Parts: sequence; structure tokens; C-alpha cells
Amino acid sequence: MNYKINDFLISPDINSASKNNEKLELTSQEIIALKLFFSSDDGFVDTQTLESEIWGERIVTKNSLRKLISDLRLKFGDRESFKNLRGRGYKLKFESIEPSTVNHKKVKNYKYLFTLLFIILICIVAILSYSYKGNFETLPKVSTQTVFESKDYILDYATHNNTLFVTARDKNTSKLYKVLNRQNTVLMSESYSGAYRGLEIHKSGRTIMHVVEDSKCKIKIFQRPVEDQIDEIPCNRQNAFPSFDWIDENRFYITFNVDPSSSIKPFIYDLTTKRLEEVFSTNFESENKKNFIDAYIKGHNDGVFSLRENYLDKMSLTYFEGNNRRTLYKFRAKPYSVAVAHQNLFFVGNNNELFMLPLSDDILSQDINLSLLMASQATKIDDPLILEEQLYLSLGNMAKEVIYSSSGNFTYSLENGVRDFTYTDKVLTVLALTNSGYAIEQLKDGLVFNTIYFDSNLSLRHIAFFKNEIFLAGADGVYKLVENKLIQISNIKTTELVSNGKCMIAEGEGIHLLDKRTHTFIKIVEQGERAFQSEQGCLFVDTLTGNIVNESREIISKQTKRRLLIEHKGILAHRYNVKEQTHIVDINTGKVIEKTKSRARFTKLISYEDDILYLGEADVNTSILRLKLD
Repeated sequence: MNYKINDFLISPDINSASKNNEKLELTSQEIIALKLFFSSDDGFVDTQTLESEIWGERIVTKNSLRKLISDLRLKFGDRESFKNLRGRGYKLKFESIEPSTVNHKKVKNYKYLFTLLFIILICIVAILSYSYKGNFETLPKVSTQTVFESKDYILDYATHNNTLFVTARDKNTSKLYKVLNRQNTVLMSESYSGAYRGLEIHKSGRTIMHVVEDSKCKIKIFQRPVEDQIDEIPCNRQNAFPSFDWIDENRFYITFNVDPSSSIKPFIYDLTTKRLEEVFSTNFESENKKNFIDAYIKGHNDGVFSLRENYLDKMSLTYFEGNNRRTLYKFRAKPYSVAVAHQNLFFVGNNNELFMLPLSDDILSQDINLSLLMASQATKIDDPLILEEQLYLSLGNMAKEVIYSSSGNFTYSLENGVRDFTYTDKVLTVLALTNSGYAIEQLKDGLVFNTIYFDSNLSLRHIAFFKNEIFLAGADGVYKLVENKLIQISNIKTTELVSNGKCMIAEGEGIHLLDKRTHTFIKIVEQGERAFQSEQGCLFVDTLTGNIVNESREIISKQTKRRLLIEHKGILAHRYNVKEQTHIVDINTGKVIEKTKSRARFTKLISYEDDILYLGEADVNTSILRLKLD
């Protein structure tokens, strides 16, 4: 028997589908789901059967199944065929076709085929587990318990004597919660966002908390959780979110940069001497001499795990020990933490799943055999921590990036959060993250006319629209999107990609111009930065002269501040943050020509006709879960 869904003919082995010249590849989970639908009496399969057959012993939420069905609807371009029978399961509308009516070899013994398919299905379910480098591990059973819920965005959390302490914020306020017996008590609050940040508690009760008071960065140390302050360390605002890790009762690691232009790396602070000391036993220096940020650190035996962010804004999980180091995982997005136990390391992967890595005595040379604890979730998971020998993580704790306008007339949200957007030739092009890759949407006159989804582990942070083609770039190079596939056209480690429809330049260790004839990038200047689009060309700042020049190196203007630039309503302007707003200031007159209602996140801000579009945050609905491994 063969099957059709929305005129897509399913292949005999059910691993692909085709219609006209279009071919769909199906994932292993989608194959199992379709086999269950096809083998049912009327196309109906209950929720429990779908979850148990597809994911086996692994823990999943209802969102995992919803996401799978949503992906199938998207692939087949048909919402009506996959019906959700609320509280029961899903029903698939499909056509059954006798083998003689299609161009495939006839199966003479249908009963034999069904038996064979059933055996294959059982085998797939039995061995299905995600593994790094092709190695499969037996998956442990996991149960969860919700210990904290809030509509605030969680910044950090820690425990002491079975009491949970949580720093959180919303758009206008900051809170420090104490959580005991599921009761949330506000210990501290401020009427501005981000007052209370990092939190780390030693088993003795000594507590480190990063705060911002009177616009000043401070690290406070308490004798017991947020009571009886015993020390205070001033810090600079470049240390937006320093990481801490207790070594013993009197010493702790802290990620710091004494010089604002230096890398942010681990130091040791000693409470007895009140001195900040360099770490000489471990070499944290960059191998390429470029600046970096150790965004999160956790000591383990003789070494340190770090979530290291390089100069290209790309993050990796790296283990440092003495003069040696080893990169264990590379991320598409930026996780906030990893959880380190005595014998295991836990972290969230690129597809929003939770991994466990067993740790040997020799991490530098051990095999990397990842076990999957939680399947890919539709709701964001992050912030895994080991606290008092228990594993925790956050669910839904994502300040999702959305596009706002300074006029308030435009808001745009896409998938797991917008990464970049550009307005070229009257077309707004938006790049967003998904669990398994990226989504792109294009709008003209406020209407969506093009939507593209594709899977990728590449780090892509910039998008451009040039000559009716979409280009993407990041730390992994510059790519052109051709029939939903990425074609690499340059290996430039790109920090900005700019097009005004007539030219396109990539910024990355100089300025590179796309040759329209060869479709390759040619470096036009070594000393260029802060590229931006303009009606006058693809502009950037010549760092030797301070002049703003175009792709032909013709002088357009001169900068008056060393700030990012934008052209709005034909006026060249600097743009920078003033308190909780981003100001756009005419470079010639110094006059503020526009303000945003909140800060533009990650400096993402563009001119959109007479309006300004910028990246902001949506509301959150988050919780903290405690996980138990049986």
C-alpha cells in the first residue's frame, strides 16, 4: 500500500515524499509518527501512543508533540490533514493507493509487508536516541518538579538549605525572591530593570550577588544569603553579567576585566586578603590574541569549564586545565550556564534539548559520548545548574527578541526570537531562530510574501537582501540561500553584512565588497568598521581618518563621535544608548532626531520609511524545574 498527503506521494520506505518536482525529506521522528497514522484504523493515534513510540523512555512535554505535528503541517503545506482532537490525540487525513496505480514494485504479500514494517518500527523505537559523533548511550529516566513560577525573566538562581533564591526582572522592575514550600517571598525590589543579577551561594551560606545601584556595578558578598554584608567589589559596566564560582569558603572565581578594553576572564578574589588575583595555574589566554568573554565558568577538579564567547560573538563549551584546553561543543545561540556534577556535565544543545556528558578523570582526552536527557522542546529550556547535588533548569525563561517601532505602530515576532532584520528595496527581511535552525520571512507593504525554514547548526547572525537574493553571515562565513539551501560564497568571519540594494559589503577584519560579476567578496580596505546602509552607498568608517566613506572609498562625511551609525530620513546620525533608551543623533547638529521607547537589544536598529525599527523583548512566562534522574 502507498499513501498520499495533500497530493504528496509518500515513498515506500516512508522516508520522503514528493509532489511534482518538490521532494520532502522526513526525520526519523516524523517517519515513526506517519507509520503510526498509516497503520491505524481511521488515521487516529492517541497522544500517549505517539509520545511513547516516538520518544520511548525520554521525558517530553506536550509541546514536543505539538512541535512535531506543526513541522509536519509545515512540510506538507496542509493544516487540515493533521487534526488535533483535543485531549485525545491527532488524526491524519490521507489517501491509500494500491501499488499498481503508482510506479513502484508491487508487494504481493501485504501481511508480510505490514509485519516487516512493524518489526522495523520496533527496532527504530528501541535504538532511537540522539548521540554526538554517532555514539549511542542508554537513556536514563527523568522526572521533573516545578519549584518556581513567575512572569518575570529569571537572571540567576541558587539554593541553600533547601531554600531557593531567584534574581528576576521585568521591563520596569527588579526582584530578589526567596522560595520556600512553593511560596514566593520578595526580599528586595527596585523600580528599574536589572538591579539584581548574578547569584552564587557557598555551602557555608556565604553569598555573592551582582547588583547595579545608582548606575554603578557592584559585587556584594554576604555572610549568609543576602544578609550581613561582609565585602563589596566595584566592577565596570563591561562586566554586565560576571560569573562566579566558589573555590572554598574564602575564595571564589570571578570573570572580570581590570582594563575595559581587555578580555573578560577568570580571576580569583580572596576574602581574607581582599585582593583580586590573576590565575596562573590555568592558561585562559586566547590562542589568536583576540578578545574574548568567559561568560560562565565552573571549576571541576584541576580545571575549569567555560562558556567562551569569541570576538565573533560565537560561543563554545571549553574545558581548561593547566596549559591545555579542549572544545567540547559549539553553540548556534548563547546558553547561560552549564551544570557540573562530580561525574557528569549537563548542558542545553543547539536544538533545545538537554544533554548529559559523563566525565572521566582525563577530560582532555576522553571520548565525547553525549546522552539525551530531554528531547527537543517547543518551549525554551536553559540555565541548567547543579545546586546541593540536584539538577535544575529553567523552562520558558527566554526574553524573546521581537521587533518594535519607535512610533508604536509596528510589532513583529517570529519563532524563537528575531536575530537580525533589514529593509532594502521596500522589502523587510527578518531572520529568526528555531529549535533546529532558522526561519526567514519577508514583508512588503506590511504583508508576508515569502517564508523559509531550514535546519542548520551554523552560527548565522546577519541577513541582507541584494538583487532579489537572500544572504546570511556570521562566524562561519557568508552564505547565499538557494532553494532553501545554504551555498557558501566566502569564509569571512562576518561581524556585519550591509546592502542598500545596489551594493553589498561584509565587515570582518576589514571591509569586503561583493563583486557583482564573480559573486565573490574582495577586500577593499583593512582599516574599516561600523558598516551601515545608506542611499549614498554601503558606508563604513575609515579608522585611520575617522571619515565616513562609501564602497568606492569616497568621503561622505566625518564622524563626530565613535558611535554606531545610521541613515534616517536622509540624515546621517549616530546611535547610542542613553539610560533605557536608544537615541538617534544628527552627526552635524547634535540634535536628537528620534528615540526608542526601550533600548535596542544587541544594537539592532534600522530605518523603516519614516519610522525606526529596533529589537526589543517580549513578555515571558517562566518556571524553574528540579530534575530527578532515576
